Amino acid sequence: MYGLAVILIIICVITVIIDLLLILFWYTSRQELNYSAASYPKVSVLVAARNEEHNIKRCINALLNLNYPADKLEIWIGDDSSEDHTLREARKFADNYSHIHVVEITGNLGNARGKANVLAHLARQARGNIYFITDADIAVNKDWIVGMLCGLKPGVGIVNGVTAVEDHSLQNVDWLFAIGMVKVITDLGKPVTAIGNNMCVTKEAYESVGGYENIPFSITEDFELFKQVKNKGFVLVQLMKPDVLARTKSIRGVKNLLNQRKRWMFGAVQLPVPVVSMLTFQALFHFSILPLLFIHLYFGGVILLLKIVIQTFFVASVHNRLKLSINWTATIFYDLYAFGLSLLSSIYFLIPTKVRWKGRKY
Repeated sequence: MYGLAVILIIICVITVIIDLLLILFWYTSRQELNYSAASYPKVSVLVAARNEEHNIKRCINALLNLNYPADKLEIWIGDDSSEDHTLREARKFADNYSHIHVVEITGNLGNARGKANVLAHLARQARGNIYFITDADIAVNKDWIVGMLCGLKPGVGIVNGVTAVEDHSLQNVDWLFAIGMVKVITDLGKPVTAIGNNMCVTKEAYESVGGYENIPFSITEDFELFKQVKNKGFVLVQLMKPDVLARTKSIRGVKNLLNQRKRWMFGAVQLPVPVVSMLTFQALFHFSILPLLFIHLYFGGVILLLKIVIQTFFVASVHNRLKLSINWTATIFYDLYAFGLSLLSSIYFLIPTKVRWKGRKY
């Protein structure tokens, strides 16, 4: 029993140290680029939509409110064989705005499937020099384009924005904690991934890998594109400021949430060893702290309190940077949510079933 307690304490202490390092590097190594292009480049917004009739209007209305010259902006909506009225709702906008184009996707290009296939089709028709990619359930900030362009210094191929969950406090804490970690690691020179619902990629970088149709298919298409672009020598920038903050709807239902996490985990296992180790310790903490509390209540209680305080401070720092109000109750009790989600996600990941997403199996 003593040996087990020592192992549990080591795991938990390492996790607390990781959280402390996140705060340290957040305040000492965080970078925010403010690169200014000589002029407004021509940009194309690409949106893959499937079964989003209840969200597509909100998404397009946000894009119509973008603070960017109309003659330099085009919006491409690709309908991926929706089983609802997504296509009809999108076409209503295209009928009234000349810079909105709606494409009905009917076939596959090369290796591309699903969302990657839609984006491959849209990129072939887009005329911009930079592709801005978001999802149909996202509402972007009016300064999104200008804000993201601040990260496009020479040599940069991909710029990530930040996404917050607007109608579920615990999922929002989970998102912002994860993106905060991505920001810290990226600014230390170890880029992690692209963020497929809030990113831009230069046409040069995208075409250097042959587009989605010529890279290996992955259900985490953003991570695969990031890997391929990085291998071509391009840099990824993770921004963290209000201008590039977008808002998404929460995932409804435990099964849908687990499918999302299983999809993400397929990408996560391909991350660099230091990043995988950090994520593994975060997950192991939740499996270690409960038995430690039973074995040694004092040590377990002190470590748990430290974890909550340090983690809450980090999450609050992310909120403050983005000028977001923080739900203190959700943040303080986030570890309970994370424990349940980690447990269920781990079990679901090991079950040999395909990932179901947007009505399709992969």
